[in-house]
Amino acid sequence: MKLARITVRGIVQGVGFRPFVHRIARESHVAGYVKNLGTSVEIEAEGDDRDVEAFVAKLRVGPPLSRIDSVEIAYLPAEGKYNDFRIEKSGLSGFGGFIPPDTGICNACIGDMKNTSHYHDYWATSCVDCGPRYAIMDTLPYDRESTSMVDFPLCDDCMREYTDPSDRRYHAQTISCPKCGPRLGLFDREKTELKPPLEETIRLLNEGKILAIKGVGGFHLCCRMEATRLLRERRNRPQQPFALMAPLPVIERYARVSEGERALLDSLKRPILLLRRKDNVPEAVSPGLHTVGFMTPYTGFHHLLFRGIDEPLIMTSANLPSEPMVRDNEEAFRRLGTIADAFLLHDRRILNRCDDSVLRWNNGSMFFTRMARGYAPTSFVMKDRAPKPILAMGPELNSSIAIYKDNLCYVSHHLGNITNPLALDNLRDTVDRLLKMTQVTPEVVACDMHPSFLSTRLGRELAGQFNAKIVPVQHHRAHIGSLVVEGVDVDDVVGVAMDGVGYGEDGTVWGGEVFHGKGHPAGLLPVPMPGGDLATKFPLRMVAGILHGAMDDGRIKKILVDRGMPDIEAGVILRQVQTGVNVAYSSSAGRVLDAAAAVLGVCLRRTYEGEPAMKLESAALGGDPGSVKLRCDLIDRDGMRFVDSRALLKSVVEALEAGQSRRDIAAATQDVLARTFAEQACQLARDAGVNAVGFSGGVAVNAAICAAVEDVVGANGLKFVTNHRLPCGDGGVSLGQAVLAARANR
Repeated sequence: MKLARITVRGIVQGVGFRPFVHRIARESHVAGYVKNLGTSVEIEAEGDDRDVEAFVAKLRVGPPLSRIDSVEIAYLPAEGKYNDFRIEKSGLSGFGGFIPPDTGICNACIGDMKNTSHYHDYWATSCVDCGPRYAIMDTLPYDRESTSMVDFPLCDDCMREYTDPSDRRYHAQTISCPKCGPRLGLFDREKTELKPPLEETIRLLNEGKILAIKGVGGFHLCCRMEATRLLRERRNRPQQPFALMAPLPVIERYARVSEGERALLDSLKRPILLLRRKDNVPEAVSPGLHTVGFMTPYTGFHHLLFRGIDEPLIMTSANLPSEPMVRDNEEAFRRLGTIADAFLLHDRRILNRCDDSVLRWNNGSMFFTRMARGYAPTSFVMKDRAPKPILAMGPELNSSIAIYKDNLCYVSHHLGNITNPLALDNLRDTVDRLLKMTQVTPEVVACDMHPSFLSTRLGRELAGQFNAKIVPVQHHRAHIGSLVVEGVDVDDVVGVAMDGVGYGEDGTVWGGEVFHGKGHPAGLLPVPMPGGDLATKFPLRMVAGILHGAMDDGRIKKILVDRGMPDIEAGVILRQVQTGVNVAYSSSAGRVLDAAAAVLGVCLRRTYEGEPAMKLESAALGGDPGSVKLRCDLIDRDGMRFVDSRALLKSVVEALEAGQSRRDIAAATQDVLARTFAEQACQLARDAGVNAVGFSGGVAVNAAICAAVEDVVGANGLKFVTNHRLPCGDGGVSLGQAVLAARANR
């Protein structure tokens, strides 16, 4: 006989860990208890030696949604003080654990909606293995009274299941039914209720109406595909692609789905997945792109909705541009009243906004473009321990935050663009909530180097509040820092960071950089950005900036005017470049791709982040990069080697004027830029004696560019590393900030 005193850390909150432990204890014939300590689980298990060992072996597997980071066991002589195994009242233990993200409804609960009287057609059916978690969570430990489900006391039927150790809903904190749980209501703009809500929702959608639908972590705007143009007009989003929702068999009628993509769509995480669209998807849904975002139904209500609709529905986040998702009922009427015709609401409070995750399946691997519901917040077990607790504030666009203490680093869900007071309030609320959940008081606050970012300003304010040290971290170095969770050390990789914009250490705009450790040995040649930020919205301005000096001004002006720029404006821009008045300088790879898109007539105005480069990728699909010879020169200056985008863009113009295929030119532009950067990185890696080249930044999610970089790295006999566990784009920057701030404080 012996007693095992056990502490389990990891994602052990909100995953049915205590019911799981109770079940395997009964199976293993051990007595004792399990207790939730908020950031860990405490267990005592007493019995025959073989029974205790069998219990511990099963314990290490964990329930489906859990992630076990450590199991600490002390074996003691048996005391004979336990007669059974029980779940004890929760307590608190301090730092070390976390809760899982929100998940989709499981197949067992879908079956309960169809086959049981208790949950028949109940929209919020869930169990210990599925349903909302973070969105309804106030604090740890994860008990019902710490969530917004505290508003819904259990009825007798639910209580029986909740207290039955043999039931799938034993200690399931989100359990509820039509008698005791959250309820749906459909209302028009004047707040008149329309009944019954499901049937009326389907009727309004079939009539071409736009609905605001409250979900797990916020509201969606929903309509049939035929109403897409109306939604664009009301929402003032002329080009941004909208996500679609449909059951998997319906998705396969509208998009090409590989086995890897099918597995992601059918998982409990239920992300939006960017799929190759078929011709029957209206162009207005995803203008100018070869992909369309699809997700499968992930709540009970979604499944009920598609019983009455047999085609995809637009299901896009309900927010005005650059503002956080709408989450509250009254807020929906106020902020969405000019967009939605009706509002499908429920009375379960959303405590934490959480948008849908967006993924791509490139070259047989998963890439995040947005990490949120289903995947975040999350935590990483780090190789190196943080010398002090660190809060990392993230960048300005597509932001997240990170909290790094001991050997754990927590990363939040996608927080959007921190560019206005509402977004700043959401950032502040998220920082407060996650510091409270993790029980961390930061001693270091890491932030972007850009002094004007709202996230940087809040970081400085919080540093003062906590009496913490402030550590500015350069944006692209943070991209490379984020690769540590892929298994490399910052000093052991030559990192290529390619994206749209980041504040450089010299005060210019960076976006095409090569690093090794603290060194910055190579990058893209800085070129003029006439009008500064205007050049990011109107890529023909970048054409003028890049071609300046590579060809005469008369020829440049003709290129601009031929693509729709007024003659007077073209002249003014060229004079700006000549005089340097209101001209910034940029080494951004994203701006080079934007300029190529403009020269090829693919995109002349950016209406959403990344649009020109995304449309260039679509225009290049199926093109033969080897059929077009483009130049991309190298220049040595001030101890650095620069990739010269001027020669590249000039050769794009010349290839187009020679009558070569736009598709082939687009493919060659991406390929030459990628391979030129990769060759420089490989040469630097060989010179430095390191065996890995890393690739990060928003450009890395481009399938063709990423594949070309990987091909060059592999051909040089080096290891290729890119982001799979975090977004390649700015959503991974916060973790990189935390990593580099930790290094700076050792």
